[in-house]
Amino acid sequence: MTFHSTTSVSTLALMVALGAAPSFADVTPEEVWQNWQDSSTAMGQAMVAASATRDGDALVITDITIASAAEGVTVEGTIANLTMTDQGDGTVMVTMSPEFPMKMRVPGVATGAPEAEMTFLFSQQDLTMLASGTADAMSYDVAAPQITLTLDSAGGPNADTAKFTLDATLNDLSGSYGTKVTDKGMVMDSDIAIAGVAFAMVGSDTAKGSEMRITASMEGLTSKTAGSLLNAMSGAIAAPELLANMQSTSDMATQSTQFDVEIVDETGPTTIAGTMGPGTVSANVSGGVMDYAGTQTALAMTINSPSVPLPDLTLTMESTDFGLKMPLVPSDVALPFAFSANLKNLALSDQLWAMFDPTAQLPRDPINFAIDAEGMAKPNAISTDPAAAPMMPAELETLNLKQLRLSLAGAELQGAGTSTFEAVDGGLPNPNAKLDFTLTGANGLMDKLVAAGLLSPDMLTMPRMMLAMVASPAPDGSDAYSSAIEIKDKAIFANGQKLHQME
Repeated sequence: MTFHSTTSVSTLALMVALGAAPSFADVTPEEVWQNWQDSSTAMGQAMVAASATRDGDALVITDITIASAAEGVTVEGTIANLTMTDQGDGTVMVTMSPEFPMKMRVPGVATGAPEAEMTFLFSQQDLTMLASGTADAMSYDVAAPQITLTLDSAGGPNADTAKFTLDATLNDLSGSYGTKVTDKGMVMDSDIAIAGVAFAMVGSDTAKGSEMRITASMEGLTSKTAGSLLNAMSGAIAAPELLANMQSTSDMATQSTQFDVEIVDETGPTTIAGTMGPGTVSANVSGGVMDYAGTQTALAMTINSPSVPLPDLTLTMESTDFGLKMPLVPSDVALPFAFSANLKNLALSDQLWAMFDPTAQLPRDPINFAIDAEGMAKPNAISTDPAAAPMMPAELETLNLKQLRLSLAGAELQGAGTSTFEAVDGGLPNPNAKLDFTLTGANGLMDKLVAAGLLSPDMLTMPRMMLAMVASPAPDGSDAYSSAIEIKDKAIFANGQKLHQME
């Protein structure tokens, strides 16, 4: 479940209060309570309590309200009781109400449309939370056998016919969380481990006679952050100077995932079931540039649908990964950017192949795809005024295609090359590029498409002519081609032959 705005992040942080290892300095209950309020403010929220009174070694805080608003979405949560008890050794034990309701209001899709309202209930039992450190560097150690999130009620324009339920459970949560006041604002570090997460969602529309059920579970979750600036997590767009000086890293990993989806409509039930192996997601922000990357391994998925006459359509994939590097702030000088994606050994089941190739004419090799590119660009400032908005989000200076590879049904395309771009006042930049490509197995694939009855010979006349125009056949007569594509003097060339004049 993804919550609009950062209130869900802060809510869980305040519930779990995961923190760094205890230090030897002393903290008081009042300092811990102030830290909660300061952290909430740094996340773009307002935290207000009806009362905070001393009762011996304990500070008892009652009827706490946590509220935030961003882009028309409002969220309000309440905690009936917080008790922060001085342990006599410089640490403070925090206990809280076992239930924590939260109400979310989302504006209608169209102007004037009714808003939707949802009420969630966070629950926990036997949560232990120990605060330590100093007033400017507060840390917490936490353990929770179980934390649950339940959609308690949902209302909206179609509430009479559309029903929706949601349940999520976190098991055996442990770890640490800490906040620190710096000259750049309040930052946080965390190190969290969760043994397992279970998720279930059911939605139905009686007017349409449709229903959807989704269940998923993950095991072995870990999450680490360092130097995350709380102000940048608020609903508002962070100031460019804030992002330019931000140093932050985060890493998340899972060991395994399982999911099941069932959709029922007038045609009958469609089911999707699958598993995934270890996966990771990481992000790093430094010098106004963000690096974002992820990996996923061992995907296996089975699909059954009344619209498909064959049972148990399956596909597997050995691994996939992606990477994205991009500037976050406007700049007068070019900054680096990069993107990459890699899909390894995507294999379709024999039943799925048989749907469009029943005579097995096509090679059934796994599909592989990879792209890796980088370059330099000057990011433009974002404007809320459409008339003042720049034509392009960035001024591209260079683009280096380090690798392009696609292998499918016995054919393979590979390419690489470099490009530069000359700025033009009030217009798109002029490109200058040289790209080299090789293609193997293309004629064999086209012949097999004809043999399989998927295409007629006449349909391939134009593709064969285009291939002969832009590529040169291998000297040894093999089923291979090479092509040198150049863009210069505002014209496109293939192997020295001019194909198109851009002006």
